[in-house]
Amino acid sequence: MLGRAFEPAFLQRLDNLVLGIKRARTVRLGRRALGRVQGSGIELESFKDYSEGDDLRFLDWNSMARLDTLYTKSYRVERETEVSILIDASASMGLPVKDDKFGLARVIGAALAYVALGENDPVRLISFGGPRGQLAYRATEFFRRRESYGSFRPMLTEIRCAGATEMPFAVEQFLNQRRPPGVAIVISDFLVPSSVYKSAFSHLMAARYEIKAIQVLGSREASGSLGPGAYRLRDCETGDIREVTITPTVAEACRRRLDNLREELQVHCAGHGISYAAAVGAQNLEDFLVRELPRLGLVR
Repeated sequence: MLGRAFEPAFLQRLDNLVLGIKRARTVRLGRRALGRVQGSGIELESFKDYSEGDDLRFLDWNSMARLDTLYTKSYRVERETEVSILIDASASMGLPVKDDKFGLARVIGAALAYVALGENDPVRLISFGGPRGQLAYRATEFFRRRESYGSFRPMLTEIRCAGATEMPFAVEQFLNQRRPPGVAIVISDFLVPSSVYKSAFSHLMAARYEIKAIQVLGSREASGSLGPGAYRLRDCETGDIREVTITPTVAEACRRRLDNLREELQVHCAGHGISYAAAVGAQNLEDFLVRELPRLGLVR
């Protein structure tokens, strides 16, 4: 499935999309104390009466000539926004195998990187997950042009699912690099205790990141399609083994549990200003990217 992320026809469908970013804007009031702001998209915002100490470079000479009054001009400056896309590569992302949930997550991550590169923002991909005792955190360098989009392919091809969902560890590693706050897009199944993602999100919010959470689930996983019978199940992340008997009642309870987990995540995101979207089923990829994400404001 990953190959689709690099097909010209697929990328053409993304060409007109723009990542929905609340860009950091600085109001430049004409005082030297504010200094220079690196970035583009300067636009006139308003005028104000001149005060002693204002930078004379921002005087509106036309107003002075017409009104015999001194005004200074204020500008809004769009900063360059770093976009980091964190992809969960824990063991649960690889199951059910037929759902290709991990393939879906990687294609979504790649597609969002492609969209962000269209704005010439610095973009990088990060994966987290690994065998127990060998926690893996891997990041590409930042890229700024769509011509460099193919540079993401080696990492996306090489990463494998293994280990527990160590989301707080990944965020700690991420923040230790002390980059300016930007956008953090977290792609995961989020099938963990809520304390795991709440801890990760709280640290990102404290560092003033704009967070977007994308929950990826397989179609079989979401429907609870495991047939009736006795099973010996092993937790793919912890190794714990449990014997269960699946009946229609148990299957329904599992579906309700998943619905509750999804609702809890969605409510938490809504309550903390975090954009949330759910991608269910690899077969729904294009609909998710070109219809669902714009509807939710993650792209426009």
